[in-house]
Amino acid sequence: MRLPKVIDIRNWKSVGVVCLLGLTFFSSTSFAARGTDPAVESSVQPGKGAISGTVTDSSGGVVPGAQVKLAPLNLTVVTNEQGAFILPEVPSGKYVLRVSYIGFKQQDTDVDLASGQVLSLNLKLAVASNSEEILVTAPRPHGEAEAINETRTADNILQVLPAEVITSLPNANVADAIGRLPSVSLYRIEGEGVYIQVRGTEPRLTNVTVDGITIPAPEPTVRQVRLDVIPSDMVEAVELNKTLSANQDADGIGGSVNLRTKEATEQPTINFYGNGGYTNILNGRSSAATGGTIGKRFGTTKRFGLLGNAAYDYNGRGIDNIQPALDPLSTFAEPFYDNNTIREYRYYRYRYGFAGSADYRLSENASIYAHGFYSDLKDWGDKWYYEPVSTAISSSGALPSPTAASPSPKFYTSSKRPNASVGTVILGGRDVQAKQWMSWQVSASRSYEVDSAGNPKADFSWVGPAVYCNYAPTGTTNLYHPHFGTCDTTPTSPLLNSANWIFKDITISKGLNAQLDLTAQASYARNYTSHGHFGNFEMGFKFNNGHQSQDSTETVYDGWSTKAGSSTPLMSGLQSNFHNSDYFNGTYFGGNFGPVSDFNQVAAYTLTNFSGYVDNYKTVADIYPNLFHTIERITAGYAMNTIDFGKLHLQTGLRFEATQMDTFGYNLTFYAPSSATMMPCATPLPATPTGCYVVAGVNNNPAYLDVLPSIQMRYALTSNSALRAVYARGVARPDPYQLVPYATEDSTASPTTVAIGNPALRPEHANNYDLLYEDYLNPLGLIQAGFFFKQLTAPQIETVLPGGLSLSNFPAGYFPPALQTVLAEYPGDSITQYVNGQNAWLYGLELSYQQHLNFLPGVLSGLGISANYSYTASREKGVPLRTDHPTLIDQSPNTWNLSPTYDTKRLSVRAGLAYNQASLFSYNYTSPALVSGSDPSGLGSKGPSGDIFTLTHYQVDAQASYRFYKGFSAVVSGLNLNNEVFGYYQGSTQFVNQREFYKPTYTGGIRYNFVRHE
Repeated sequence: MRLPKVIDIRNWKSVGVVCLLGLTFFSSTSFAARGTDPAVESSVQPGKGAISGTVTDSSGGVVPGAQVKLAPLNLTVVTNEQGAFILPEVPSGKYVLRVSYIGFKQQDTDVDLASGQVLSLNLKLAVASNSEEILVTAPRPHGEAEAINETRTADNILQVLPAEVITSLPNANVADAIGRLPSVSLYRIEGEGVYIQVRGTEPRLTNVTVDGITIPAPEPTVRQVRLDVIPSDMVEAVELNKTLSANQDADGIGGSVNLRTKEATEQPTINFYGNGGYTNILNGRSSAATGGTIGKRFGTTKRFGLLGNAAYDYNGRGIDNIQPALDPLSTFAEPFYDNNTIREYRYYRYRYGFAGSADYRLSENASIYAHGFYSDLKDWGDKWYYEPVSTAISSSGALPSPTAASPSPKFYTSSKRPNASVGTVILGGRDVQAKQWMSWQVSASRSYEVDSAGNPKADFSWVGPAVYCNYAPTGTTNLYHPHFGTCDTTPTSPLLNSANWIFKDITISKGLNAQLDLTAQASYARNYTSHGHFGNFEMGFKFNNGHQSQDSTETVYDGWSTKAGSSTPLMSGLQSNFHNSDYFNGTYFGGNFGPVSDFNQVAAYTLTNFSGYVDNYKTVADIYPNLFHTIERITAGYAMNTIDFGKLHLQTGLRFEATQMDTFGYNLTFYAPSSATMMPCATPLPATPTGCYVVAGVNNNPAYLDVLPSIQMRYALTSNSALRAVYARGVARPDPYQLVPYATEDSTASPTTVAIGNPALRPEHANNYDLLYEDYLNPLGLIQAGFFFKQLTAPQIETVLPGGLSLSNFPAGYFPPALQTVLAEYPGDSITQYVNGQNAWLYGLELSYQQHLNFLPGVLSGLGISANYSYTASREKGVPLRTDHPTLIDQSPNTWNLSPTYDTKRLSVRAGLAYNQASLFSYNYTSPALVSGSDPSGLGSKGPSGDIFTLTHYQVDAQASYRFYKGFSAVVSGLNLNNEVFGYYQGSTQFVNQREFYKPTYTGGIRYNFVRHE
């Protein structure tokens, strides 16, 4: 089949024409109507009737996702979020109505339907045995039952994490929870998951929505939303869609995550929690969390529902960190490091969120609703770095003498106060009839980040005596903890004497990045019966306008005439009271870290005494790349058909997405004093040496249309097993900042360095193929085994080209067009730019098993297991300056999760073991066959000039709760019980790039959940 190509459009009238043609063409296909409040029309065709009803559990709670089948016609529907279902246009006669729901006993009901009759049933499911009452009374198994049934009845490949499962382990945020699903690994920062990497893809290839509305990222240069902003208690469930349907946004090549917020149910909702914790790092750090949810439906007919929830947590985090710099002449046997930054981090992470919903049933078949969601993270931190510096390996390969004086060490401190938030307000409505339904939504979503750019820091220079910090290889004894003489081993190290350091310079940053998205969408669906086959046709429209802008500045203070004079203070005069007596388990400085400077004191001193010493060159270079704005408009339309042919459930769809962007940035060029091209300069740099710069604003306005087909099939092998096959085409637009036509050129560097945007950067596309076998187990469990394959075209790659390259040394067409243009414009310069590669592929295997072992005797019947494993492999073709084919960024070959559980009516225990194998973090290797001298060790891509990889990560967490009085439970948990290391290596594991530790966190608290029998 010939796949549709991306169509570049300039006339936006053509978008509507193409969408209309597509909807007309697919008028013979259909959409599934789910998740709405069905009502039966008053009139039914002669000779036919209709069957509707509601399914509840033994406690009276509604049961969404139950499968309702009418035999022998084999008509099948699924209960919606209110547990309701409708079978319209049923020929009169006698039938058996079968309701199945994993975790409960199957129920068969005899039905005698007369012509013109509208039959309404209220069906209550029962547990299969006394031992399975745990599914109703224990929160997590009850949530697992809902999740498994949603997975079972979904048209696409879907995995669901309900709130009860999310909170059953110490998941600090939503990302930590999602990381326990099959084929999901985490991008971690400061010991928490921040971004999710689905099926071996980068975070930018996974879309994040709240109640179906895409939320913008608070960070200025990426699309993906940092999920550590959102507390884990803020959502009702997380839905991970691993395949795309036409009624979903297409920018989910890796996956699409929907955060489903809480709504009022038929039963009152009352819960709250509070806990406190302790981490034995930085002389002891504390944590605390609290929150709750309250909701109810009002009135005799319960037409009005209102719910609100809030969550807050504080995490006093500490980090022991080292980041040695590898010498490119290192060998496998003896890695050699030029320097090491010995780092201490002290964080104050304040996270809070609010959500609410209100809905009103205008009638039995129509309702309106409003949802609101806001979450905020203050990721405040203080950092201190000591940097011993070693004499390098000589050109002959000789190591420096450990008794010889080494270059001067360095010290700097940093203090950041960023504040990131995301929020959305959604208004919507739905009207559902027996044969048709329609829905609409309008929303406004906003994100922002204060202090969104820059690196506020203060540097200190060495004024102490000569130091002996030369690195001496020590074999395998300290392979992962490199040392630099006695400079970093003893508590009496001269580096720890604050009188040996003098203030050098400081960078102070401020600013704001903000984005506002306005969205409107509407859908219409109609049920039909064709030759005895039940089907549904759906079509819809969506428009989104996103406006992002960043206005951030960095001011660099430097250049005072004397650094050693009386006017420049020593660190001892700007000293903090911070000191750590157990740093890195005594490996560095004998466990003592400090004294250190106080960044706030340094900043205040600078503004009082050195306010006139602004380094204009560095300040201008830092400011202009952080001034930009973008507008992105996406207009989408789709048509989709769902129909059952006996055991085959078939969904086909076609989606159109038209994209138009407007971006604005600055081209900034610096000229040295001796430059012959200084004449055009209109803005001199008053700092010595005198130079000048030219700045010019530039616009970019790309536009294109994507045509995206999909087909999903589910074939029932038995009543509880099926085989799924899926094809879907997806798109990943470039991060808007990558399209900003900024350029910063520094001709004073050697070689001249250029950082440049790429207005010609194209979207990345993928053909996604899936094959999945699933078997649902009684009383509660599932087995899944699947294979997926992704064909990626024009993948987006960050490229760094060394200086001195000449186009004449490469065959015509070797470089992508954008890079070729830049190389011609900036000959010989060192260039950093995002470009499109040629193509890539990725494939993987997923295995998942979950079951409650109720069939075991006695106390063992409370045991359960949840386990998953995934394997992925990939290849990237077209990485500039490479002759090999590396893997994709962030593709972890082997990942697995193991979670044993134990449940009774009062006790619930769960452990979580998570494993993510090492993955490629960034491309760094350059083939010496293309660039002479790029691999001085001669060890290839596995050597010290190789790519940067994240370390393998294996973490153990656990939590236990005991219900001691009605809905009150005591909860204890342990996070990172094995004190797992986080970090990177270069080429091979013996070449250390970073190592950091957080130590375990222990927490205890109380949780209350209202239950009906109270």
